[in-house]
Amino acid sequence: MAVALDPAEKRRLFERLSSVREIVFGVQDGVLTTAGVLAGLSGAVNGRTQIIMAALASTAAGALSMGAGAYLGTRAEVEVIRGELARTRQEAAAQPYVLQEELLEKLAGEGLTREAAYRVVKLLSGSPHALLTTVEAKLYGLGSAGGNALLDGITMGAAFLTGALVPLLPFIFIATVHAGLIAAMATTALTLFTVGYFQGWLANRERCWLSGLRFLTIAMSAAAAGYLIGLAIAPLGSVPSL
Repeated sequence: MAVALDPAEKRRLFERLSSVREIVFGVQDGVLTTAGVLAGLSGAVNGRTQIIMAALASTAAGALSMGAGAYLGTRAEVEVIRGELARTRQEAAAQPYVLQEELLEKLAGEGLTREAAYRVVKLLSGSPHALLTTVEAKLYGLGSAGGNALLDGITMGAAFLTGALVPLLPFIFIATVHAGLIAAMATTALTLFTVGYFQGWLANRERCWLSGLRFLTIAMSAAAAGYLIGLAIAPLGSVPSL
């Protein structure tokens, strides 16, 4: 029989799982972006070295951009939530009865009898802090604004870099552009399917392979689009400058 985690350990588990968003998004974007660059340039230019250098530049810029974006996004979210919580607490201090009534209606709507909901609200009202935190969680869906902006930025940047290396490494170590592109697309497809499958497994889905297929479809569609765009713009490279 499985032993349930204690509340403190459960909380730490949920905090770790919150990084899944950055990891999945970063890996997915890194793989797709780099695969798209390789596919697009392979259709547009013939120089293998040019393609690799462009992909490396794209990888570096993408990792820095994604890391900075995740950092700034998390920081902005935390600051906005903290500001809203401060305003809510000011309103609660001025009109506590309004929150009490709203919480009573919420609890009654969730199945408690009105008498039981009233007793719960009355009990919580004995501690303004307990009442306020319950209202924030039940009515507004807000918890403590404890997002770690620096950790999110590092996680996102590292995940993007890891994903970018998946199609890039086989392309670098295989001598011809055509064979390298095939290997890059194969590793891209396998990686995206694996990430999608893993996400489905974490979400306890019965058919994890469907999640994997969704990632795979996106990867192949993006790569095909990038290659076709490269073929379309290839003639522009031969147009003489004025």
